[in-house]
Amino acid sequence: MNELFLITGATGFLGSTLAKAALARGKQVVGLKLPQDRSEPIPGVAYQEGDVTKPDTLTGFFERANGRQAVLVHCAGLVSIGSDREEQVRQVNVEGTKNIVAMALQHKIGKMVYVSSVHAIREKPDGETITEPVDFSSDGVVGIYGKSKADATAHVLGAAAHGLNVCTVHPSGMIGPEDHSGGYMTETIRAFWKGAFPVAITGGYDFVDVRDVAEGILSCAEHGQRGESYILSNRYISVQEMFEILSRCKGVPRRYTAVPLGLLKPFASLMKWVENRLKLPKLITPYSLYTLGSNGHFSHAKADRVLGYQVRPLEQTLADTAAWLRSETV
Repeated sequence: MNELFLITGATGFLGSTLAKAALARGKQVVGLKLPQDRSEPIPGVAYQEGDVTKPDTLTGFFERANGRQAVLVHCAGLVSIGSDREEQVRQVNVEGTKNIVAMALQHKIGKMVYVSSVHAIREKPDGETITEPVDFSSDGVVGIYGKSKADATAHVLGAAAHGLNVCTVHPSGMIGPEDHSGGYMTETIRAFWKGAFPVAITGGYDFVDVRDVAEGILSCAEHGQRGESYILSNRYISVQEMFEILSRCKGVPRRYTAVPLGLLKPFASLMKWVENRLKLPKLITPYSLYTLGSNGHFSHAKADRVLGYQVRPLEQTLADTAAWLRSETV
């Protein structure tokens, strides 16, 4: 009988990509989605409505395992680059994860993979490469999103000592085609495509193809070790390099001048007002600017070694994303 994957957040950017990858490997997939979610269903996925913040709505999802040794992948979460929605972010990312862990223990799930984030890892000084830590704590982690993922990760790994066969993966900034949820980087690339950025800014981050993350999760389900964490990153890329690659994808190659990041920081709060006023995507916040100026150098050597993790060139990812955005506007 085909292996069963239970995927929370199955209609999100990563969750839907993972569901397709699992189906392509011949797995059976049950996806958890919110009752109000009207996303286009993926053929072959059996959907179950539920809310991770409401334990009583999760029973049907877990009962889909029906005594089988299922793999649970917890993708559901809220990403925030602002300073608002703190209570909601923690309710979903921390309390929701605790609910999922409790249900996994109760239903004797055979293997769980928790999708955390590199933002849950304490930043190292510039010049040092960031690797998987031995423990997780929100102390020393910046931003409500990173703090929530750090606390959730600590809880998940704590459950490994209480009988749950669980490991965690830590994607860096995910990009790629078919982001129908309109994540931060997708909206940035979309805005670039519309000519919103005549110049670049200094700084950058590590970005990874969502399809590579999905394959890394599937490998983690097979080879990941209990209580271990694996960074699923690609490489650091500057904003300037990214814009220049995208300009080539657009057919109008050009060099970009990079404005010092520090010049924008005093105006980040003002930009929030402008974006709200003009109904623009909320791309420039104190946290997003902090992230672009932080140490974004991560190592995926452990995932390479243990999981057989592989990544494609970011140039290919950006080209595929640009092609998808063009198809969406036709």
